[in-house]
Amino acid sequence: MAMEKVYEELDEVKVENEKLRADFKSKAALCEHLKKIQNEQVMKIQEGSSKIEKQAQELLEKEEEISVVKQANEDLKSSLNEKESIIKQLTAANAKLRVERDEKNQNWEQENRRLVLALDEANEKNIDQEQKINVLKAEIEGLKAHLSVSQKKRSEAEKKAKNPKELRERDDLLVKVEEGKRKVEDQLKWKKEQFKHLEEAHDKLRDQLKVSKKEWEQEKSTLLDEICSLQTRLDSQIRITGDLQNRLQMCNQALAHEETRRKYLEVEISEFKTRFENIFAECQDAKSQLDCLNSQRDNEVATLRHLLGTKESFYKEMEYRAGKLEQENQELMTSVRELREARFQEAGSSSSLSKLKNKLKSVEQMHKECSANLRAKEAEWNSQREEMTKKLNGYSSQLERKDAAFKVLEMELEGYLSSAVQLKLQNEEISVMLLLMKSGMSEAQLKLANVEAELGLYEKERVENLSILRQQLEIKNTALANAQRDIAEEGERTAILTRRVDTLEQLEDKHQLMQKELNRCKEMLEESSRCQLRLKEQALQVDNDSKGKIREVCDALDVANSELAEEQEKVASLLRKVESLDIIEGQRLLMQKELERYKEKLEEASRCQIHLEKQALQMESESREKLQEVCDALEAAKSELTEERERAASLMKRVESLDQIEEQWLQTQKELERYKDLLEETSRSQRQLEEQAVHMKNEYEEKLREVCDALETANFELAEERERTAYLKKRIESSDHLEEQWALRQKELDRYKEMFEESSKCQIQLEKQMSQIESDSERKLAEVCNALDKANSELVEKICERHEIEFESWIWKTIAERLKADLEESQELRKKLESSLLAQVEVGETIKQDLIRITEEKEGRIVNLQQQIVSLEQELKTRELEAVSSAEESILQITREQDKILEDLQKEIGLLEEESLRREMEGAAFAHIGAERKFEHEKENLLRLVEEKDQRIDGLMQAVRSMEEDFNSSLNSFSSELAEKQAQINLVHEAYEKIARAEILAKLEIEEKKLMIVELEDDIHIVQEKLLSQEKSLSDSKQLALNVEAELEAKRLQMKNLADQMEARLKTSEALVEEFKSEKTNLLEDIMKLSMERESLFGFIGGLGDKISEFSSEDAQLMGILGRIVQSFDNNTSGLKGGDELFDSLKENKNSPVPSPATKKPDSAIEERSPFRQLN
Repeated sequence: MAMEKVYEELDEVKVENEKLRADFKSKAALCEHLKKIQNEQVMKIQEGSSKIEKQAQELLEKEEEISVVKQANEDLKSSLNEKESIIKQLTAANAKLRVERDEKNQNWEQENRRLVLALDEANEKNIDQEQKINVLKAEIEGLKAHLSVSQKKRSEAEKKAKNPKELRERDDLLVKVEEGKRKVEDQLKWKKEQFKHLEEAHDKLRDQLKVSKKEWEQEKSTLLDEICSLQTRLDSQIRITGDLQNRLQMCNQALAHEETRRKYLEVEISEFKTRFENIFAECQDAKSQLDCLNSQRDNEVATLRHLLGTKESFYKEMEYRAGKLEQENQELMTSVRELREARFQEAGSSSSLSKLKNKLKSVEQMHKECSANLRAKEAEWNSQREEMTKKLNGYSSQLERKDAAFKVLEMELEGYLSSAVQLKLQNEEISVMLLLMKSGMSEAQLKLANVEAELGLYEKERVENLSILRQQLEIKNTALANAQRDIAEEGERTAILTRRVDTLEQLEDKHQLMQKELNRCKEMLEESSRCQLRLKEQALQVDNDSKGKIREVCDALDVANSELAEEQEKVASLLRKVESLDIIEGQRLLMQKELERYKEKLEEASRCQIHLEKQALQMESESREKLQEVCDALEAAKSELTEERERAASLMKRVESLDQIEEQWLQTQKELERYKDLLEETSRSQRQLEEQAVHMKNEYEEKLREVCDALETANFELAEERERTAYLKKRIESSDHLEEQWALRQKELDRYKEMFEESSKCQIQLEKQMSQIESDSERKLAEVCNALDKANSELVEKICERHEIEFESWIWKTIAERLKADLEESQELRKKLESSLLAQVEVGETIKQDLIRITEEKEGRIVNLQQQIVSLEQELKTRELEAVSSAEESILQITREQDKILEDLQKEIGLLEEESLRREMEGAAFAHIGAERKFEHEKENLLRLVEEKDQRIDGLMQAVRSMEEDFNSSLNSFSSELAEKQAQINLVHEAYEKIARAEILAKLEIEEKKLMIVELEDDIHIVQEKLLSQEKSLSDSKQLALNVEAELEAKRLQMKNLADQMEARLKTSEALVEEFKSEKTNLLEDIMKLSMERESLFGFIGGLGDKISEFSSEDAQLMGILGRIVQSFDNNTSGLKGGDELFDSLKENKNSPVPSPATKKPDSAIEERSPFRQLN
């Protein structure tokens, strides 16, 4: 029953666990769905922020950025000058180092020769001493034989002393023996003194050996230090060569840029040539038109001459008629006289007299009326003559002004031609500079090749010197091994002699020897302490050198980081410059718009002037009765209408071009945003490189620590070996007598040889270890140097990019300067046009003052129309200003709100970056711990990372290339825009030429008018006959005036339509502003909604975390319960195994044919999950 309950509980737990898993999966799916929604919202927020940034970039200030650009340019110039001075100093220092290196190499060679000579002399001295020792050994053996003989004789003498004879003989023998003993003692004393001398010489040789060993160790340390210094110099020279190669690459890039610039200048020159050809063609067209006008003038002169002939014939006819009238008057006077005579004669004829009187009165009245009419007409003709003289003076002044303007245009043409010649000269100079740069580059490449050859020779010399030094070290080691062997053999011999001569030792000699041994032990201890101190000093020097190298690496990395930061700042400043240039382009567009407005005003003024001229021509036609002049005025009005239509078409084209320019500007903004994204990616890669460099620094410090530990162990082993040598020396110096001392010395020599061999072996092992450590350190330094070289290469690439951007900014500056020059020229032209307009207005005012009496009504209408136009313009300006101010205020509010949002987002991004950095640092720490255990695996990972970095660098280079292509495309588009603007300028020039042509035509008309005035002065007498024709012409002119008024009304309607269009555009712009405001409000609402959803998501995620923690705690509780159940079940099973009854019951249950379902469940559970520990 208990088991069944347990199984049921387990099944329930399984079901609950499956339910919890299903809930967990559903919640995980919800979390993933919420994450996707959050990512989409983040993308929307980023898009909104990008739009906000675009809108904010349009409202940056200009003058501050220009000053920043100037300061950056000056800083760059100063930095370039500083770098050039540093390069000069480095070249001088490199030359000095080479001279010092040569001198040191010579000194080292001389010192090595001296050491070799000293070793040869020491070897010769050792051979001489060995020969002397052999001679002394032979003498000692002879003395021993003599002593044995004397002892035998003494024994025989003692035997024979029993007899007197034998006593006498014994006495004699004793005397002889005593004499021999004295002689032997004398010889012994002499040999002792000689042995003392030999000992002193041996001690001196030992001291010399110790001094030579010390000097050799010092020389070895100095050689190692010098090798390290040479390696550092080599590394520095390699870096210098790398810098030179990078500079060569920079020069190549600069040459490529110069070639592109040259091509661009060639394209500009070709464009200027085409423009010059076009201008020349236009000049030829103008000349042809002048020829046509001259031919027309000749034809008109011919017609005028024909008119003069006809008028002369009319004048002759008038004179003939006047003569006839005078004859009739004379005849009448004669008839009057005759009548008077007849009256006196014939008083009766009263009726005929009355008739004659009446005729006379009527004739007198007619004569009076004719005289009055003639006086009135003469007064009118005089007034007209004065008016015409005034007009002639005005026209002559206008001709003079137009002649001056024509001369100015000719000067401008000459200036353009001179500028074209200057451009050609500049192109030639640029080609010469390119040739010089190429020659300089070839020279620099040759210098680099020479430097590389010198470096190769220097490396070969260094390798040869190192091989020579190694050979010398091997020779010295062999010599020392041989000396150690000799010392060991002598030690063995001295040991044998000491065993034989132990009986002849004396206490005094032992005491003296013990004192000597103590002194020697003290000396050896002092020497060992000195050696330990030296080794410690060497270890400290190695530590200091390693620390210095690490500091140099850290300084180099800090310098690289600082340079990266400076370059990032420079890139940011260059981006600001680009933005300022965009703003300058906007200003230029505004200036173009202002110029177009001025042009429109000029066109309106020209229209007014033309209208006034038309009125003057109409009044002249009315006064002079010329239908042809009215027809000419109508033709001029038609031509002006066609010109105005052409101008309207050109204005529409300009509007379309402005729309295209706005689209291109938006494209450039998008490209700038892409550049910003790419710069952010490069900054991220730089951060990753810095983190990897820090990781490499930590590894290098740990490896240096391991090297220091190995050096300390080696020093400890050397100290132990020296203690052993001191102990062996003590044993060797324990001989008392001469023979024992000789044997001991031989043993000591043998032992010295053995110890020297052992020490040489240890030294060889230590040298191998040091070489391995040096190779490892060099390898690691090489890896660090490679990393630094990569960082430096990346820095060089960034510097190249910065130079490219600077070059592009310089190109933009030149373009801006050109545009400024064009603007200044346009402003000068505008000023000249304004001055000419003012002069024309003054002339018009004079004309108006002359014609006030005739054209008051028409001037009133014109004034009213002008006032309406001015009021409309003022209304348009006020509306534009209000719209601009409202738009600016709305945009400022939008930018402020967006800046706040961006600051919040940047803060959140900073917090996320800090968390990610903290996690990365923790991961790096764990990785560092794993790296210490698996160094080889890390190497492979580092190689993979290096390959990935290379791939990333390649990707960045491709991105940079794509950026360059995009920038080139933008430059091409900008050049196309410039071409379009130049085409617009050409259109302006063409309009100006048309105005000049119109002025020339006006001059011709003035000349014609002068001729007409002369003709009119001649035709004063014919006016009476042409009154009827004048009345007809007046009626016709009235009809023409009505037609002209109708045309003016049509123009007014066109102006009204244009004004309506402008108002419609303003309304559309206001609608757009309102749409932007609505979009802004929608964006703000979306941002608020997103922030609320984000907070709700955070709360939901927090709740999920709490629930998950609750589930985990419940799972832990369930696992504990399961563990307890399993333990209880195990105990139950053990109890069942212990008891026989339960075992029998189980057997019965097994043997039962039809088991119950309750028994099946536990069996299946046992088969599935026994022993209940798979769950744990």
